[in-house]
Amino acid sequence: MIKLVAALIGSIFLVGYQGAVSGFATTPPPPPSLKSQKSNETPNTLISELNKKSTALEVLKTLNNQGDANALAPYVKEGGTVVVTGGNSGIGVISVETVALAGMTVVLCARNSEAGNRMVDDMKLTNGATKNIRIQTLDLADLTSVENAVQKIVEEEGSIDLLLNNAGVMATPQRMETVQGFELQLGTNHIGHHMFTRLLLPHMNDEGRVVTVASSAHSFGTIQIKDMNYSRNDQIYTPWGAYGQSKLANVLFAKGLDDRLKGTRKNILSVSLHPGVIRTNLWQYMPRLLRPFTGLIADKTVEQGAATSMFCCLADSNVFSGGDYVVDCKVSAPNDRGQDLDGRLRNALWDETEKMIQDAGYTLPVDLI
Repeated sequence: MIKLVAALIGSIFLVGYQGAVSGFATTPPPPPSLKSQKSNETPNTLISELNKKSTALEVLKTLNNQGDANALAPYVKEGGTVVVTGGNSGIGVISVETVALAGMTVVLCARNSEAGNRMVDDMKLTNGATKNIRIQTLDLADLTSVENAVQKIVEEEGSIDLLLNNAGVMATPQRMETVQGFELQLGTNHIGHHMFTRLLLPHMNDEGRVVTVASSAHSFGTIQIKDMNYSRNDQIYTPWGAYGQSKLANVLFAKGLDDRLKGTRKNILSVSLHPGVIRTNLWQYMPRLLRPFTGLIADKTVEQGAATSMFCCLADSNVFSGGDYVVDCKVSAPNDRGQDLDGRLRNALWDETEKMIQDAGYTLPVDLI
């Protein structure tokens, strides 16, 4: 038992957690001005100062420095529209606050619209930024909900500039299923986001961006293309193995999407990221014996955990390339499976995911954009 506990704790140190927690989240008060105090420095100098302990608000301030050195993406400067999944808790809350403070219109997607409304009511933004936030019901574990959410977004917003695939579920002790019968972690973290992205892409404006929150947990994930649902007797479900698979799928999805976007007329960018080890309610499935250790394992606050998401969402595209994997606001490299140098795994994953969605009775656009 001691060895098992030690091994599990060791593996958890590798895991990046995105998503939900309200109990640990605190809302940072915005400063009087978002202008950087170092406006005489170049964007590259300023950006290089962002690190593991930077907060989402610090990322915005750094990118929003004065004068010609402004390093914000054009759609941010123009007050574009962003869709955030899982925006009602954890780093999703901080992400919604930050993009709203940056002047963007925000569609906050949550499984429970009442929870989303309560969260917005609790936000302490200045300048009436919360008036630019609309709550959208979205359950990524139900593809009908995904379809309905996209239809409503198209009706209400018309088009979008940025999609932050943030929501997630982690390490359910037993194999659970989505409404359509997919393994819950794969179905929520990957398949739901795949379909959501595909349906929204035709409505994304030129120079738009898709940002997918992955995790360093991809490093202990493998993908069995013909049995990603752990439905066969020879495919044994484990909580962390399934989570790792879903996070590896996130990395590969971002790369596969960018492959397909390259050379298209809209010039849309796709990247993924590791947010860090954050104390959120994704720990809810942690064995009770290990819960006292969460404070030692989680070395980022929620505000720090949202920083890399905000860097990927708000920074001008010249600081990274499509398909990049970003850690602590720096371009990094996933493991060998995540790099997928020959492209075979991400292409196989893409094809199988689309087949799973279509076999479940849903239609995807023929054209990507």
